[in-house]
Amino acid sequence: MQGLTPMTVSMSPSHGRPCASCRICWPAAGAVCLSAALLLPAGPARAVEHGGNDLTELSLEELGAIDVSAASLLGTGLLDAASSVSVVLPEQWQRAGAHRLLDALEGQPGVLVLPHTSGNQVLAVRGYARSTSYTGVASSWDGVPLSDLFRAAPQFNLPNISLGALSQIQLIAGPGSALYGSDAFHALVALRGYEAASDQRSLRGTAGSNGYYDAALQLSQGLEQAGRVNLALAANGQPGQDRIARAVNPLNGQPLVVVRANRYATQTLSLKYLSEPERPLSWFANLALHHDTADAFQGLGTRLSGGDDLGWLDSRFLLGQAGVRRQLERGGWLEWKAYYWRIDNDLASHLRLASGAVRRDLRTEQFRGGWQATYRAEYRPWRTDWALALGDEWLGVNRARAGLATLAGAPLDEVRNPAEGARRRVHSATLEVNTHWAERRWGLVYGGRLDDYSDFGRHVSPRLGLVYRPQDDSAIKLLYGQAFRAPSAVELGGAQGSVLGNASLKPEVIDSYELVALRQRADSLLQLTLFRTLWRDGIAAMLLAPNKLSQYLNVERNDAYGASASLHWQGGGWLLDAAGSYVRSRNSRSGATYNLFPTTMFSVAVGRAVFDPSCQLYVSQRWQAATDDVPTTEGFPAQRLRPYARTDVTLSKLLSPQLSASLQLRNLFDRDNRLPSPPASLGGIPDERFGVNLSLQYRF
Repeated sequence: MQGLTPMTVSMSPSHGRPCASCRICWPAAGAVCLSAALLLPAGPARAVEHGGNDLTELSLEELGAIDVSAASLLGTGLLDAASSVSVVLPEQWQRAGAHRLLDALEGQPGVLVLPHTSGNQVLAVRGYARSTSYTGVASSWDGVPLSDLFRAAPQFNLPNISLGALSQIQLIAGPGSALYGSDAFHALVALRGYEAASDQRSLRGTAGSNGYYDAALQLSQGLEQAGRVNLALAANGQPGQDRIARAVNPLNGQPLVVVRANRYATQTLSLKYLSEPERPLSWFANLALHHDTADAFQGLGTRLSGGDDLGWLDSRFLLGQAGVRRQLERGGWLEWKAYYWRIDNDLASHLRLASGAVRRDLRTEQFRGGWQATYRAEYRPWRTDWALALGDEWLGVNRARAGLATLAGAPLDEVRNPAEGARRRVHSATLEVNTHWAERRWGLVYGGRLDDYSDFGRHVSPRLGLVYRPQDDSAIKLLYGQAFRAPSAVELGGAQGSVLGNASLKPEVIDSYELVALRQRADSLLQLTLFRTLWRDGIAAMLLAPNKLSQYLNVERNDAYGASASLHWQGGGWLLDAAGSYVRSRNSRSGATYNLFPTTMFSVAVGRAVFDPSCQLYVSQRWQAATDDVPTTEGFPAQRLRPYARTDVTLSKLLSPQLSASLQLRNLFDRDNRLPSPPASLGGIPDERFGVNLSLQYRF
């Protein structure tokens, strides 16, 4: 069953305030895009044959053989990977109608996407949804780590990288510190910028009944004897939505009514070059630019903002990377790469003081740079592949200022955050070994990573996986991994007047145990997982009675267990995608459960060719058990939300060899779904109501 790919139409200017101190200029993206487009040789318009090297057209058997690079320093596929890893491709997130980056992961088992402060989205994986869920899930972009020093929260800095600039997302559910160091605590989201193995050109557009738009231009061009250039320029957003959130304050019985615009606009550029990879010596380089604004979303929560619970975001990001790969004469490969990124972020929200409501802006300017050298080799006498990576990184907070202003914009005060000027250097050594025997029926993956931090010391993250292949199309895996999260600059330094820092903080540590069964055939891919996690030395802000201030301390102990399953099947003109999970997570000391994470979740989608093979109908249903509106730790009695249920319908049609169209009905039954609020906005956060999207894609 051939998939149609709904996509984009027009670009819109940002709705946010420009950052006066920002040196990263989005207009530079236009110049880079124009220059690259002029350099690409022109060719006659032609029909693009589906299949070939386009990953979105692969069979499930071929999809299972894709190199899941996020899960290993060595080349490996889904069956042999010593991690619970999922690969999400453009065809899948387009078919599901994903608007924002993390929407593409909503169908993954045991994964909950939550709205957070100022238009941010965060992931909770296998439980533990709470106010600080912006930490503990690491992100990378083309192998470059995106976690920052100030908050250790890449999802806060980059909440909505445009999907039109990406070609793949890989998700590791579970610990990843043995490969990625700090912050790959609960999961890792690995983004791959747009790239293709053959010449491709496409223009895509989506327009929605609520004003939503999505636009993407993608170009991939081979250069004679000189490699390949890949370029993607994408934007999406929506105008003001006037979403009304109503609740009753359980402490005083007063009604709360908040009208949120939920307006946002993003622009993303990805430019990549790769020389001939088959040659003994090759090199690569990539550039990424991103600008994100969000206006009048959820703010700091009811406790801090009252009825003025609104927040804003303005974020600008620049990333550069270059590297070289060399095949050695005596065997093995050596790769060296260097990277640098910078981000300027303004996170604003309303804050209710005794004197009235004010606007608080927290402005940060941060950077991260480093290099990594990786050697990969095979030792045949022991039937062993192994890799060793050495790295050195620098992280810094150049600026961190909290400013107060009246709601009319008149400045009141500005305070320097103690984290301003913070610096961190990290030396790392990562070893991965893969030994197999009995004609590769058995495999043992082992190794770990040593991190040496300039500000708190060393940490070792071990990893062990036993993989049994009873048949060529199946695997049973027994996995153990340990992950850690280093204290952020805010946790070490505190925030003046509210939370005391603690220079003696230790890293948080989590141990994970998994049993995974996987079966992958030409028409189906089935995965079943049982897991158990034990989390110790959790960092939390605890109230100190004598001075009525809080301080960050290593006091929390948590645990979780559960099961998840996913099935992808296609045949006879039908397509089925299904996923579900059962998860229980709690604070081991108090016994309190994490009340924002649903005990049970499932999603199912069915596709079928209708009328003729070029026309496809796709119906998806998402459901999750009832959760509470706010965490029980935020000072309010939590109220039960009704179960979340949403139905979407997509009709796709191939109009010509070059042009396809798609019509999507979102939230078909116009259900008033509410999502839990980690910052504690009473009543939860209203989800999108009924809407219609029309998408076109033109390949030339």
